[in-house]
Amino acid sequence: MPNNSQALTDNQKLAADIREAMVILARVIRKFGDTPWPLMERFQRELKAIEDREALLVDLLGEAPESASKGPDLPDLG
Repeated sequence: MPNNSQALTDNQKLAADIREAMVILARVIRKFGDTPWPLMERFQRELKAIEDREALLVDLLGEAPESASKGPDLPDLG
């Protein structure tokens, strides 16, 4: 039986990687134009699918959502 906590960690890592790629692609789009926009849309779909899978697991298992799945923690500036 697979280790479920490792699978969640892998999903979180993948979501973070996709977000990072989206930021890089956003810079490319701003600098060079909209030609790669379909790739941004694909990243959006993939990220949503990962987040939906994570939410389903949390719902089915009655777990508290993990903050790490929403991206890195930001320092409190206030």
